[in-house]
Amino acid sequence: MHVEGKKDNMIANNLTPLAATHPGEMIKDEMQERKMTQKQLEELTGIKQSVISETINGKRSLSLNFAIALEKVFGIPADVWMNMQTKYDIDVANIAKRDNKSETVKLTIPESDHSLLLDLVRKFGWACAF
Repeated sequence: MHVEGKKDNMIANNLTPLAATHPGEMIKDEMQERKMTQKQLEELTGIKQSVISETINGKRSLSLNFAIALEKVFGIPADVWMNMQTKYDIDVANIAKRDNKSETVKLTIPESDHSLLLDLVRKFGWACAF
């Protein structure tokens, strides 16, 4: 067993993307590829057009019922759709965690630049110790 490879693989699997991709993007792509309207998808799935619209625009999570209906229409298994939703939810949480993370940086500022530093502290709300 090669421990370094396993560790490298674990790190690669825990990368946080810059932006999360909602499963609605793939629904939209599939619809475009098949030249399908939301009204046609509503007729084929029994899912209300308002729910389809909110989902493909990322304003609503993909439900299990919708995923099962998409499997019947597009031939893409429901678990693939649900995994996309789960991945999206995890990515959103990780992005929020990353973006709210504060960093501490130690700097040495020449005495002549302290007034500039104080202006930056006020402007950006940094915490500063002299």
